[in-house]
Amino acid sequence: MLTALLGSWIVGDFRHPLSDGGDTDQFEYVGYFFSKNLLFNPFPHLNLLNTQTFYPYGTNQVFLDWGFERDYWYTFCYRIVGGPGPYLQYYYVYSLVIASVGTFVILHPRFGPLKSFTLGLIVSIFNFYAIYKFPVHMNVCVGHWTTLCIVATYRLLYDATTERPISLIYILVWMWLHVQVLSQELAYVAGFALTFTTLAFPVLVVILYRRFWNIGFAPGLNPVQNQWKSQFTLILSYIQEQWNNHRVGILLCLLMLMVSLYAYLPLTLQIAFTAWKFDFSAVPELRAWSHPLRLLIPHLPGFHTFHFDYTPHLRDTFESYGQGSPGLYLVVLAGIGWWQIRRRVSIWLPIVLMLTVCLLYHPVVLPTLKLFPWFSFNRHGGRASLIYPVLLGLLALPVQWPRRLPGQLFGLVILGLMVMEWYTGYVQRIIYPANVASDNLLTYCAIVRKQPGAAVLDWPFCTVGGDGVGSKEGLCPYYTQQNAVFTFRRFYDKSGVGQYFGRLHPDQIQPFLRDGWPRLLTPGRAFTAQDWQFLDTFLRKNNFAGINLYLDLLSPQQVTLFYQHYGQPIAETKFPAAGRVVFLTLKR
Repeated sequence: MLTALLGSWIVGDFRHPLSDGGDTDQFEYVGYFFSKNLLFNPFPHLNLLNTQTFYPYGTNQVFLDWGFERDYWYTFCYRIVGGPGPYLQYYYVYSLVIASVGTFVILHPRFGPLKSFTLGLIVSIFNFYAIYKFPVHMNVCVGHWTTLCIVATYRLLYDATTERPISLIYILVWMWLHVQVLSQELAYVAGFALTFTTLAFPVLVVILYRRFWNIGFAPGLNPVQNQWKSQFTLILSYIQEQWNNHRVGILLCLLMLMVSLYAYLPLTLQIAFTAWKFDFSAVPELRAWSHPLRLLIPHLPGFHTFHFDYTPHLRDTFESYGQGSPGLYLVVLAGIGWWQIRRRVSIWLPIVLMLTVCLLYHPVVLPTLKLFPWFSFNRHGGRASLIYPVLLGLLALPVQWPRRLPGQLFGLVILGLMVMEWYTGYVQRIIYPANVASDNLLTYCAIVRKQPGAAVLDWPFCTVGGDGVGSKEGLCPYYTQQNAVFTFRRFYDKSGVGQYFGRLHPDQIQPFLRDGWPRLLTPGRAFTAQDWQFLDTFLRKNNFAGINLYLDLLSPQQVTLFYQHYGQPIAETKFPAAGRVVFLTLKR
């Protein structure tokens, strides 16, 4: 309940769909696209090759920012309600609650209510990097299943090391969480859970080998046969005992596992294999890294990254508040916790390895994350900040309140630091509530939606990739203002010409280059008679409903010529970032 309340204050506005004219609109749009292109025959898959954008040429839509659970959520709401709504605001609050409550439920039996409750808050509402990412980078701020997967893997290691009983239900839930992570952002978020399990699995195998390998012998067999037979018998006995005592729970877990596999695995495979068909070796890649020393930046006035710019000193790539900085109090507690369990290597080794891989990542000098195939498209090392509170919080779990006075005084200092950092990081965030679409914008789009025609031309339009493809070719002359204007088609439900992708392959823009669009998009260009003839033919041949004309990006002379050619506008509004826009219908 507390997490839901604090999360709602972060969101701030639940009236309309999220919209700020930037990346925020991208995730709304992916949900819209998903709802329009999800098919079952009998397994879920997406219609990725279509002309809904890059109209009428068409393109492969594989490089959208997928988050399948988020997209299923949007699809369900979109179809039930019958159109756009504030669905992602509610989804974000849901994700915080799942992370908080799930962490508490997993850890409570081993570490008690206070520690479990505190860590639940740390990994959700006081994960500063994540809460500042909402809603602009919603793909990397929603990580509840990844968080729970890491936490559940840690508890499995802890139980195996301390020789506690491990129920079959817990193992099945642990497996289910590994399927659930596929429902989150694939290139960044899901990969961290899979990496942690990859690092923890050898440790877990060694622990179980030492614990169970030499139990029981069967007469008449050699030692190797004895060992394998005894292990097989032990496993069968374990399964039988668990089935007899927890039949309903096991069946429920198996059902959950099957449903999640059905919902997410086919889509994951489709996106992965489709994306891997593109060769980006010749495309320059953003090479962003985050200095490990950011781990020590406290969330205190005068020190946090809104008050002091550390980039010139650290010479790294800074993306957003909280990058690399989970909180100094947490780093100190993690260090104390590690020291207290330093001799129990199996408990802390996977966590330390994971932290090392993430902190040392440099895309050129030391590309550690690229060792794992699921990080093939990870181009920003700082986004590992999402899981730092989880990893450091797990290291801090063994910390006990000191018995002696000096230790107690130090404990009070750390406790005070924690409260101050929580307050500073959280209060600053709620000053900036999420932006939503205005009533006027929605009215404008409703008018456009009613016009006959299959598509709308944004003029000028923007066709570009986050990797720079399309920009240098002149297909997006107003990137800052227009990289998200294509997303507003989710409100008027017609095809569009331009689009932004996180990645764009040079082959995908060839039709635009062939037809000479960069020349027409040149800022300030006065159209010739031949230009107008080309545009008229293009619009009428391809059944366009009309034109979104961006007044603030054109000269008065250009606007006047468009009015003379296509008539006066029938609607006007203001798109975030892009400014004033009017709609011109085509005379039929």
